[in-house]
Amino acid sequence: MLNPGCSHIALLLLLMRACGHPRPFSLRIIGGQKAEEGEWPWQVSIRSNREHICGGSLVSPQWVVTAAHCFEGPLDPSRYQVNLGEYELPKPDPSMISCKVSQIFVHPYYVGVAQSADIALVRLEKPVDFSRIILPICLPDGSETFPVGMPCWATGWGKFSDAHPMVARTMQEVMMPILDSEACEKMYHNETEEGAMPMNFTLIYEDMICAGYPEGQKDTCQGDSGGPLACKIKDTWFLAGVVSFGFGCAHPNRPGIYTRTTSFMDWIRNTMAQNAGPRDCANWVILSLILLLGSTNVLL
Repeated sequence: MLNPGCSHIALLLLLMRACGHPRPFSLRIIGGQKAEEGEWPWQVSIRSNREHICGGSLVSPQWVVTAAHCFEGPLDPSRYQVNLGEYELPKPDPSMISCKVSQIFVHPYYVGVAQSADIALVRLEKPVDFSRIILPICLPDGSETFPVGMPCWATGWGKFSDAHPMVARTMQEVMMPILDSEACEKMYHNETEEGAMPMNFTLIYEDMICAGYPEGQKDTCQGDSGGPLACKIKDTWFLAGVVSFGFGCAHPNRPGIYTRTTSFMDWIRNTMAQNAGPRDCANWVILSLILLLGSTNVLL
């Protein structure tokens, strides 16, 4: 049974647009570089045995969207924790919050890496309190479009290259323009490139987004999986995609492939509503009012 209170919260958020509004920062240079602390307040680090394994995006006080392929084997929530407000992975931060995981929901249509429906929801054991460095990103409507050429941003702590054995210590950011899916498919079938796909093999489906650069050089990599592809519409950031897969990192004609969030909005909303607690709803009201008044530095 759906939690009736959350439907009212959804309406309130639609009116107030409380999500997707980090505090302003200086202009960024296009390309892979260090992010500023608090610049992407929805970015989380998913840990297993204290090691960073995947990124994710905070979308409510108690829910994180990530990739299904981040979870291998039996779904044992006790194996994982989620760090929020983190900036430098090895450096303890008093503002960082570490949360236990109560439930993991992998999309029922997911069957494996580089396949459709590579999306999962993580329910935190307790709702988190928001601050200037911990805020959710907006979920788009199912009808929202992110046109070809739109500049979006990928963030995380992934490797700097295929050959680099370690993940980045400091959160990185890179601008990734949306690419045409058919053109992207053709790039992966380019026989002049190593590892070209067979011509009769379909790689990119409707529930995927292709983003990046045909020439390579800028891309997400191992460790970024599950993290956000964030696109800004007017003054609001939306979760357009979830880092899913690629062939190598930043290779020519091998752009990154992301799970298209809009394809799964019904599943996301239904799963969250069916498993929502009372504070998960109430915290949204408080957050909305605080942000509406412009008091984003107040801790809830």
